[in-house]
Amino acid sequence: MNTSTAPYKKVLRFGVENDAALATLEAALAIIRRLEIELCSLRTSAGEEGMDVQIRLAAAEEEPLVLCRMRLHNVIGILSIREMPVLVASQERRHLA
Repeated sequence: MNTSTAPYKKVLRFGVENDAALATLEAALAIIRRLEIELCSLRTSAGEEGMDVQIRLAAAEEEPLVLCRMRLHNVIGILSIREMPVLVASQERRHLA
């Protein structure tokens, strides 16, 4: 369950090539850490071209999240990045509580 109180959230999904998959994932996590973005969840699974990764991020402002996605595009070994919809219903429930 995501308990972040940060108002801006993004869910990114991308592939990581088999060659040096862990080093590539480590580089992605370093970008998230340097931008001071909250990592709410991280899921990995085996994919057709390597490893599939889904990360749920939260931040106090939208700009670091946009910058994070742009920087991830520049990491060698990361394949097409897709932004997944964030569930609005779960956010509304949290605000009502």
